[in-house]
Amino acid sequence: MEGSVRKKGSRWYYSFELPSIDGKRKRIERCGGKTKKEALEALNEAMYKYANGFVEPKKLTYDAYVTDWLEDYIKENRKINTYERYKSIYEHKIKPYIWQYLLKDLKPILIEKLLSAEKKKGLSNTTLEGIYGVINNSLNRAVRLQIINDNICKFIEKPKRNKFISNTLSIDEFNLLLSSLDPNEYADYAFKLCLIVTMELGLRRGEVAGLEWSNIDFASNIVNITNNLIYTNTSVEIGTPKTIESERSISISNELLDLLKSHKKIQNLNKLEYGENYIKNKFNNREYDFIFTWKSGQYIHPNYYTLKFRRLVEKSGLNKKVRFHDLRHSNATLLLQEGIDFKIIQTRLGHSDISTTLNIYSHVTNEMQKSATEKLSNLLFPSKINIKK
Repeated sequence: MEGSVRKKGSRWYYSFELPSIDGKRKRIERCGGKTKKEALEALNEAMYKYANGFVEPKKLTYDAYVTDWLEDYIKENRKINTYERYKSIYEHKIKPYIWQYLLKDLKPILIEKLLSAEKKKGLSNTTLEGIYGVINNSLNRAVRLQIINDNICKFIEKPKRNKFISNTLSIDEFNLLLSSLDPNEYADYAFKLCLIVTMELGLRRGEVAGLEWSNIDFASNIVNITNNLIYTNTSVEIGTPKTIESERSISISNELLDLLKSHKKIQNLNKLEYGENYIKNKFNNREYDFIFTWKSGQYIHPNYYTLKFRRLVEKSGLNKKVRFHDLRHSNATLLLQEGIDFKIIQTRLGHSDISTTLNIYSHVTNEMQKSATEKLSNLLFPSKINIKK
């Protein structure tokens, strides 16, 4: 592949001929700059790109590109809930603004106007960061595929996520919720056990819903987290936990193991009662022996945990805005208050990065800092002696 440069008017242009396809030859000519040196540099860069598979997106719209990106890349390589979230963000928050633009014509100002318009609707910075993230990730992929030369998102100020402060339950508040459940009703009994498991182990909703009996090592007091039962807006599916680090082993107390052993006996009695009508839960051509099921053996829908918890909070009279997921935050907060190391908590929660743990529970850390200062002060000034000149 050879090229040349020439001056036309006040500008320098470069040109080169592409390899012939089916006997047809094509010559590329572009403006290279104000000087011959700039044109030669632009020529070398352009020939390198074409030699290494760069495709100039002359007629590819952003909508067409993102549709392929979502269906052929995200859906195949990410968790199904990630695909659903990305798709929803694109359809409702991005597509209405820039779907019709050619990929090569996207400019930073278009993305800034998009984010500004959504912010005026009252969206939080966290949501805006999610919108920015989808656009940025899609364009990063386009750069790697050499469909475009650069990602315009690097010229845009990224929205800063709102600082997250988790709502948590004290032990007294947690016990209040438990006391509001009727142990003689199977649904309440099973949910009570579910709450205790979640509170002690700090599990996500999908992780507790996907727990199997084979995940419990009764001899070693260990629970292995390997499943994630989720609702994808269209169906209930089972997969692996959120990240590689989320597949973890957690120590479990003897007291909770005893409760699970008793539950296993109750479940076995249910199997005898229902006989051939006892439901077998199959996903991905495999049968799952879930710990938490209805009396009939049917798995419990992930959304049930959220709805049941909300109703339970209202029923108990607890004047606090908490979610099922806040049991996980309560678990971590209680461990921190008991002086458990952050690294241990990170491992138990399955966070891929300790900074995630530190950021979420920074408010707890501040209280611990005050306590540490007070304890150190008591050591340094045991009698609180005033120093006089």
